[in-house]
Amino acid sequence: MEMSGSSFTFHLDVIASAIVDAVRLAVEDVMPEIMADHSLQERNGYGQFRWNVIIAQLREKCQHLGWLELGICPRGGWKTPVLFHPTSRNIITLMREDTFCRVQRRTDKGTHYLCGGSSFNQNVEAQHEQLELCLPGISPENEQWVARSREELAHAVCADVGEIEGHILVLFDVHDDKLLTVRAVRLTRDLAISTEEEDWSKYIRLPYSATKAVEPQCNAEEDEDLLVELL
Repeated sequence: MEMSGSSFTFHLDVIASAIVDAVRLAVEDVMPEIMADHSLQERNGYGQFRWNVIIAQLREKCQHLGWLELGICPRGGWKTPVLFHPTSRNIITLMREDTFCRVQRRTDKGTHYLCGGSSFNQNVEAQHEQLELCLPGISPENEQWVARSREELAHAVCADVGEIEGHILVLFDVHDDKLLTVRAVRLTRDLAISTEEEDWSKYIRLPYSATKAVEPQCNAEEDEDLLVELL
């Protein structure tokens, strides 16, 4: 990983390409095919079920590279994919952009697994714009959940906590069954985006067409935050 001026890279080009392609295939190909094959028009629970397909594609595209380990971290009724890159000793998790924004602003966000992940990151500095957000901190009573999340993420990839040197969050934005953007970021303890951020959108094979007509979707993704909390 290195930074030159405002340009930063994790030096994970092949891995980044595989992760982005896995998400793109799940979002743009597999899920629409499932809908079409079964003549489904309603989208009840669509956003949650899509994660099952994303996990399957990550397993197919990334685990078989031989450079990544894929594990699943149970979070109550939710299962979060966790990737581990042995060379850099980083764990990698994924999340929707809008979900991340909601988690950032929660006063009880210490119960969320992202705080456990961000605790692996040392000596990271928040971007100036993120500092201005004045994000809620982690309350002392939530420290036990942060420690527990940290251990569970490490256990998911069969690695000792001491062997993990950092956490990378892959944020992606989806609209109308199209993958719009993907970026990899490292978070501070308060879930602010640090200066270590890299745009992975260049790995999206098919660009989004801004002229395509968009039909309203009824995705019930508001409940996702509750599913990933420790119960």
